[in-house]
Amino acid sequence: MKASGFAAIILLMTIILLAGCVQITINVPQMPGNTTSSASQSVTAPVVTEIPEVEVTTRSVPTGSTDTKTASSSFITPVGDTSRIGHRTFTFYYAPDGIAKEYTIRVPVNMSVYYGARQKTISLPANMQNPEEVKEYIATFESDPAMEELYRDLLVQLRNLRYQDGEYLSDDQYLELIVAFVQQIPYVENPSSDRKYAIEVIYDKAGDSDEKTQLLTRLLSREGYDVAILVYEDLGYAATGIHVHKEVPDASLKVFSNGKKDYIFVDPSVSRFIGSVPDTFVTASDPMIYPVGNGTKEYGPVDYVWKVVADLKHMTTLGKIDKNSPINAWDKFGTCKWIKNSKLLMNTTCYCCDM
Repeated sequence: MKASGFAAIILLMTIILLAGCVQITINVPQMPGNTTSSASQSVTAPVVTEIPEVEVTTRSVPTGSTDTKTASSSFITPVGDTSRIGHRTFTFYYAPDGIAKEYTIRVPVNMSVYYGARQKTISLPANMQNPEEVKEYIATFESDPAMEELYRDLLVQLRNLRYQDGEYLSDDQYLELIVAFVQQIPYVENPSSDRKYAIEVIYDKAGDSDEKTQLLTRLLSREGYDVAILVYEDLGYAATGIHVHKEVPDASLKVFSNGKKDYIFVDPSVSRFIGSVPDTFVTASDPMIYPVGNGTKEYGPVDYVWKVVADLKHMTTLGKIDKNSPINAWDKFGTCKWIKNSKLLMNTTCYCCDM
């Protein structure tokens, strides 16, 4: 009995050991491609937590591209935590019906894209007189997928203003609103050839003529306006052009043509009436015109604006304007009314006086 009992115990222990071995053998195949022991599996586990970072850095890679290094040479590569959002608040003025109104927007900024833009170098073309180089430079801003989030979020804010307090701004008024917003972002000269992206202009609340032109043109083109970038090669200056079809009878508001369409000057740098060209640009060579987007909307009130601009130029020539004159480039109706009521152009040519 003792011998048989001992043998039974030996048999039981053997079965237990075999069962344990079978259990280990079953678990291993559940890890595809893993030929290491269970102890080494814990070493590779942290790699899983890094997978989202890999996905984030490839968001800026164009569809169909698998070469992150090549893509990053053309487009912004986000840096850091993509969930981190900063905000910038802008307060600006516009008078859609001759009554000054204060508008405020709060723009969300993806900080990983902002930091990526700061690390990305994009320079002005070496030869501004080479149309192909300029087109490539312009296209770099237009096609970067990392910028779409900013344009989308910014336009959501501007569209809300269009329908604010139950009012509805027409297409012409909405264009003027967007122009007023960009013009009132502080102008800061950039002496470097390295250009800021629109996301940097928004977060830094500053930009020069070229940088603010890129921002304004992209916003308008995405809202369906027929716009172009006007490049003054001899002045090193860029501006936005908006398509018009109405004739402008006075030379105070210059029209530029590419042989197919007419555009008027829109200065994004400072508050200036749409169509008003700075005096220093009058004798400069006409700008090269580079259409942007596929918009079709034109600017209609050009037949009203040119009268305001012509009267102001006339008053300047006569020395009738000083720093206290209530002139606001975002209020064409109010300015025209002031010109008429001031009677400063009495007995002279005065277009607003007949309005």
